Amino acid sequence: TSAAMAGSPLRRGEEVFVFYRMDKRCQHDRKYLAVLDPRHGAYRPRTGLAEGWVPARVAKDQTATGHSNQVSIEYAWPHFYTKQGRLADNRQNYTEFFQLGDVRRASDFSTGASPWNVLVPPSLQPDLAIIAFRWGGLTDISFCAQWGETGVSSSDTFLESFIDSAVVKQLGTNYEVWVVYVEDHSDMAKMAETAHLIFGPHHPARRAKRTCGMYFLYPTAFEEGCVPTMETGGDSGAGLVDQKSLFRLMQAVERAGIPTRFPHCSGLYEQLASKRWTHILSLTPHLRVPPTVAVPRMLIEQSCAGAAERALKSLQLVKEQQAILRGEAVPDGPIEKGVAKLSFSWEALDVKCWTGKSGLQDALSQLTQSIEISKELTGQPHDCEVLLVQEFMQHDLELRLYVVDGRIEGSVFTKFCCIKENLEFGDFKQSFSKAEAARNWMGGDMATMDDGERQCRELTEHWLAWIQAQSCEMPPAIRFDYFVGRTSTPGRASVWTLEICELGFSMLAHKQLPEKVFAAMLASCLRSPAAQETANLEVGPEAKRRRQVEV
Repeated sequence: TSAAMAGSPLRRGEEVFVFYRMDKRCQHDRKYLAVLDPRHGAYRPRTGLAEGWVPARVAKDQTATGHSNQVSIEYAWPHFYTKQGRLADNRQNYTEFFQLGDVRRASDFSTGASPWNVLVPPSLQPDLAIIAFRWGGLTDISFCAQWGETGVSSSDTFLESFIDSAVVKQLGTNYEVWVVYVEDHSDMAKMAETAHLIFGPHHPARRAKRTCGMYFLYPTAFEEGCVPTMETGGDSGAGLVDQKSLFRLMQAVERAGIPTRFPHCSGLYEQLASKRWTHILSLTPHLRVPPTVAVPRMLIEQSCAGAAERALKSLQLVKEQQAILRGEAVPDGPIEKGVAKLSFSWEALDVKCWTGKSGLQDALSQLTQSIEISKELTGQPHDCEVLLVQEFMQHDLELRLYVVDGRIEGSVFTKFCCIKENLEFGDFKQSFSKAEAARNWMGGDMATMDDGERQCRELTEHWLAWIQAQSCEMPPAIRFDYFVGRTSTPGRASVWTLEICELGFSMLAHKQLPEKVFAAMLASCLRSPAAQETANLEVGPEAKRRRQVEV
């Protein structure tokens, strides 16, 4: 019960707990964690409580503050540190006002000890404790307007949006957020070695009814601090971390009994971020993956020309085999145009268009040897063991389908309208209107647009079954991107799977999606293992029929 509900006014010197929210209370460039021990704030990786009940004392009588619905307090806990290791100076008499609903007497928790001796009320069992692995580098994460108000998924804005719109809305103050700040691979390596010790049953986060891990970081195959990372985008690579170290960390935390609830369990997330599914499933006909091959790095390092020749032969073989598997005529003529991609790349970067063998050879060279960035040549220091080479599929537009809890909840039509001088896609356009997209990009052919949308929805059902085969659960949300184009048959569309985007995908400023996605994320965090098993049974024909009816 809050002090406001208790009735009696709070008096100066009373021991209380206040609900602290770091991202709301602190200045943007100086956010303080409440750490269990001063060494947790002084040494990396720094970790502590960002949101939850912390000990304090009343600084002024409630009736003397002049704010009847607020209480003036001073923090009783001595250990507050920033992500860079600066600590709050508790020698100063610093006071803050808290709403009465965010203040509770220490006696309400029956701690059996003074609040000066405990960080969190041990008798309180929160409904949820989130262990959030966040970017701890000096440079803040930036994002463009296309990401919308919720921001890019590695940003503080995204986590705050989730907490505000879903967690607080449902749980009030009965939750905690513990943060681990990550600056580079060394922080993840330390945590991976000790996760079972740090976050074992004794850690305060484990007393919650549900405890989960969330990873607001982007895995990359590039070396940390290299030119391609530092000079791409406007934030010097903020939020990008070594992919091998990140997945090792996730696996270690999961082995400690803490499930991942953002973005996905480590195995599925690694498959999606690496884009490995493209060449593995290229010969699965009903999933409609364009002809794709994995070109081993060793072949490229021996000879870009030789690797290009082998890749084209293998790509042609895959295309012919696809036709055989679908019962179609084997296509005539060689593949002339395609794209080469790196694993663990983001926002359409590290994707090169190519035409013919010489074009593919140049693309392989640029993605592995040297590339021009900011009008200077630089090396490509990444550890991708393969490069993905894929045939370019002719199309009129892309259709992005947003799936929340197994149901399609939104769609956006997009198009890259040009190929830039550096052979990357550019001039991105989007539309929320199917009629407008058909008019602008399909010559007004609504019949073909409708057929393309129908095929994409059917494909999505197939992909959802595949997703569950990788993780034994339906993800809270996921996005599927498809190529849609006209064919020689009137009203018949050609559809190909372009991309599977992990939870945290860009919602392109969609107005209704964020609330739905965040609600599904929270439900996933709170779901019991038994309830999860029941939900996972919803994969048969009857479940499919219900989803289609609901859509």
